[in-house]
Amino acid sequence: MIGKRVSGRYKLLEVIGDGGMAIVYRAKDLILDRDVAVKVLRSEFNKDEDFIRRFKREAESATSLNHPNIVSIYDVGEDEEIYFIVMEYVQGKTLKQYIKEHGKISVEESLHIMKQIVSGMAVAHDYGIIHRDIKPHNILITDNGTAKLTDFGIALAITSATITHTNSILGSVHYFSPEQARGGIANAKSDIYSFGAVLYEMVTGRVPFVGDSPVSVALKHLQENVIEPRRLNPEIPQSVENIVLKSLAKNPLRRYNSADELLSDMNSALDPDRMYEQKWNEESEEDEKTKYIPPIVVPPVETPVKKVEAEGEVVKEKKPEKPKKKRNWWLIILISLLLLGGAGIAAFTMMPSIFYVEEVNVPDVAGEEYVDAFDSLRAEGLEVKRQEVFDPEIEEGLVVRQDPSAGTKVKQQAIVTLFVSKGPEKENMPDVEGYNIEDAKERLKEDGFSQININYEESDTEPEGTVLEQSPDRDEKVTPAETEVTLTVSSGTPSVQVENLIGASEQDVKTFTENAGLTVEFSKEFSDTVEKGRVISQDPSPFTQVEKGATISVVLSDGPEESEEPPTEEEPPAEDRTVTKDIEVKLDKKDRREPVTVKIVYSDKNASNEVFVEEQITDKKKYQLPLTIAEGGSASYVVYINGKEQESETINYDDAKSANARMSNDDDEEGDDGD
Repeated sequence: MIGKRVSGRYKLLEVIGDGGMAIVYRAKDLILDRDVAVKVLRSEFNKDEDFIRRFKREAESATSLNHPNIVSIYDVGEDEEIYFIVMEYVQGKTLKQYIKEHGKISVEESLHIMKQIVSGMAVAHDYGIIHRDIKPHNILITDNGTAKLTDFGIALAITSATITHTNSILGSVHYFSPEQARGGIANAKSDIYSFGAVLYEMVTGRVPFVGDSPVSVALKHLQENVIEPRRLNPEIPQSVENIVLKSLAKNPLRRYNSADELLSDMNSALDPDRMYEQKWNEESEEDEKTKYIPPIVVPPVETPVKKVEAEGEVVKEKKPEKPKKKRNWWLIILISLLLLGGAGIAAFTMMPSIFYVEEVNVPDVAGEEYVDAFDSLRAEGLEVKRQEVFDPEIEEGLVVRQDPSAGTKVKQQAIVTLFVSKGPEKENMPDVEGYNIEDAKERLKEDGFSQININYEESDTEPEGTVLEQSPDRDEKVTPAETEVTLTVSSGTPSVQVENLIGASEQDVKTFTENAGLTVEFSKEFSDTVEKGRVISQDPSPFTQVEKGATISVVLSDGPEESEEPPTEEEPPAEDRTVTKDIEVKLDKKDRREPVTVKIVYSDKNASNEVFVEEQITDKKKYQLPLTIAEGGSASYVVYINGKEQESETINYDDAKSANARMSNDDDEEGDDGD
């Protein structure tokens, strides 16, 4: 798929994400000339018509969302049974990757990240769009710390399709709401539950529930309560734990009513007056409600009335008073003494069993992950206190030792302190920039760094062997034995091959030197053979390697010198000299195993850097190279074998005359031998 153009517009450049439902590519929008992210659904979903229908509908509705904390969706489409979503390209990493790198995240940073997500979630809910799959994998953290919620376009489709695609549900089940776990319809409060699960993981470093399979995890969402966050991380304020617990309420009615209400609570969570507020409990508010008790109706008692006809009044007849009974004080005192005695006897026989606390053996959890050790101790009814220590040998996150030690008998509810490794103590990264590479390596090895990588880079300013850059940067906190150091070292000033400039124009020389990073000094001489403005000679000679920035000297022809006295007779024009060079290319035995490429490049009066021959040979071979040299000029050639310079020569005008003489003598001798 790399290099393919989707919908004729989006060129796929590289894979940046690979999940159970889709593959995400970085792509170039060829029309708007910008980078985008293109999510391409896997082929196994192409035949699922219900999934495709939901996918299109939800993605298209999500295009209306415009919020800085929601990844924008630009386009939704289909191209030759390839279903895709085009989204904003975000440079950064997922929150899941961030948690893996940092472990548990500070409360302040966790709230900062998740307030951004809840802000975007609130806007989506206002539009009637439910995410349904909020998890750290769908939260992106940009390089500048902005959090963005993504994958609105695929959320609703997943609810029906992932039931038959187990790989896709694995990452989501840890953040499912109970109503989703039982197959119910997700709503805005389901997103709030998933938010609570993500925040739980951020501040504790672990997901709310773990299990052997997605089904077992889903059942725990339905049936079990989470371990309270403050038990795993005592640094969490009670106010923040309350936000997590209320978001994770199994009864949706007990959760926050809306994302706006949740955001408002988060904004004040770190206020001093809330840090130690009363712990939130899912049942507490129900218990505190005033129960309505119906009043007890007592029927009226009729009193006998006697009518007396006196002055027209009706007078009630008074009942005769009953005589008061004498209290039997001695009997009351006797019964009280008997009751007190019975209570004393019961106390002596029952108190030991009432106040007896069972003893348990402290399990051995040294070397275990802290989370596993915590669960083991809690299963025995013991309280756990965490204390972090540096240890050069024990891996970070594992229990170094425990107090009391394993096998000690203690009462239930006793506190066991777990000393958890923070790994080796970190040191400041030394600064070796500007050092010679050998000195830098010696310094690093003395400090305990054993993994040192070296990259070379040309430098115009620093001498060869100087450390230009280092990674990690100086003063960064590192563990020497575990840190891989990369040093970028100067390979010196880059070299340049000087071209054959003989016969070139002044402008040609300037163009070459500017492009090659060289400086040129011109001088002029009269010449009867070289055209005015052309190069007579150069220093260094052609094909010499020089450092970048070097100066070359070039002599330009100023044309023939004008004579004040007329010539007595006209001198014949100078003759060009032609010499034929015999070049023999020999091969080593190892080179005869396979063909080698021979290339001969020459320059003379009639040519500049022309290729005489370029071919492959398997055995030695002779070549005859004709060269034409103007008076006062020169010619040259270079032989390359497999791209490497093998042989070169520069022949001046005078050398050509003697070479021709030798060739004539050789011809005469060959003729004599023939006679």
